[in-house]
Amino acid sequence: MRFTTVSLTLLSLLHLSAGQPHQHRAHRHPIPKRDKITVTDTSRTTTTEFPEVVVYVDQHNRPLRTATETVVYVPASVETPKVPVPMTTTTVFAPAPSSKDVPAHHSGSSAALSSNSSTFKHVSTFEPIPTPLPSKSSRTSSHPSTSTSTSSIPSPPPSPPTSGGRALHGVTYSPYKGAGGCKSADDVARDFALVANDYGVIRLYGVDCDQVATAYAAAKKHGNKLFLGIFDIHSVEQAVSTMAAGVNNDWSIVDTVSVGNELVNNGGATVSQSLAALSQARTALRAAGYQGPVVIVDTFVAMQAHPELCDQSDYCAANIHPFFDANTAAPQAGPFVTSIVEKIRSKLADKSKRIVVTETGWPWKGKANGAAVPGMDQQSIALSSIKSEYTNNPTDVILFTAFNDMWKKPAASTFMAEQFWGMGGRYSPVDE
Repeated sequence: MRFTTVSLTLLSLLHLSAGQPHQHRAHRHPIPKRDKITVTDTSRTTTTEFPEVVVYVDQHNRPLRTATETVVYVPASVETPKVPVPMTTTTVFAPAPSSKDVPAHHSGSSAALSSNSSTFKHVSTFEPIPTPLPSKSSRTSSHPSTSTSTSSIPSPPPSPPTSGGRALHGVTYSPYKGAGGCKSADDVARDFALVANDYGVIRLYGVDCDQVATAYAAAKKHGNKLFLGIFDIHSVEQAVSTMAAGVNNDWSIVDTVSVGNELVNNGGATVSQSLAALSQARTALRAAGYQGPVVIVDTFVAMQAHPELCDQSDYCAANIHPFFDANTAAPQAGPFVTSIVEKIRSKLADKSKRIVVTETGWPWKGKANGAAVPGMDQQSIALSSIKSEYTNNPTDVILFTAFNDMWKKPAASTFMAEQFWGMGGRYSPVDE
């Protein structure tokens, strides 16, 4: 772990700015670029700069505050930095997991378990755009007709995407414009150009908006893998057909296919309906030529209550959002995630089964949820904490989300943060 300590007297020299975007999106101001902190390091032979958590202290060496700043380390013989900042490198203190239990509630139950006089309720961070997607009522008008038997030989995990020989985390992506409607192929291409080199797997949620085909073209260009999704479990066959056409039957680019997203947790499907859809999807995908993992994605609350959702998937796929735990501050985000993973593992029939966190992140704007406070610095700290827990297995975590989701509606239930989970506060070019 690394800290940089800066005396308060240095603040007047640095003129650091901590501005945030304006509340109204149409008239928001850019976040001012902070100055850089230069540190002479005789142990280094080349100039290096990267973000670090800086602890500001007064003249008596008493901590005043912390912030994520760009710190430039230069050898004694070098006056100015010449190496560009590596945008994907962050270093932050990640405390050990708390000994307290994580509060949780069983999906579909009004009785919540509590810890330290507070409760935890998972709130979905993904909802389909109202138009042009079908209405929710049309998604629940029928049920899968296939057998609920899901026995099969689990698929081996695909080779992890890499950049420069190193494995990368994944990130979620939605193909919707903030003003409504679908992003064009050019819009998707511009989005991928901004994030593709920083992530390996790009997770999609559905097949509408021609998103499989447009994402396939962009992923093919940049060398990413796709995590495809069947959002409507009552149209499995149609979704598989759309996927096959969208990837031109080139299934080598597909890392995983998910069946539903948080349906059991949200009451959109029963456990038996989800398992039936999983079996139907796996059969259809195998017939179409796809041999990779097929999984049900749901919240960790649903997975703990119904571990068969994991047991019958090719690996366990759970959404885990520390922000929605009022007891968890940004620095504890990583330990929160991994502690939940171990709680899920304790419920599984096969304790060695792979568990992938298919959504996790932190909002950079919104209202506080107890100790969970949105903010640019808080997001950076939380993401660094999560990444530090997955140093040895980065492909087992998918961050939420590539860009701010301006097509969503802010709501008090999600602390007015629903739109603002984009990595680094990033907006898609089409929404700027």
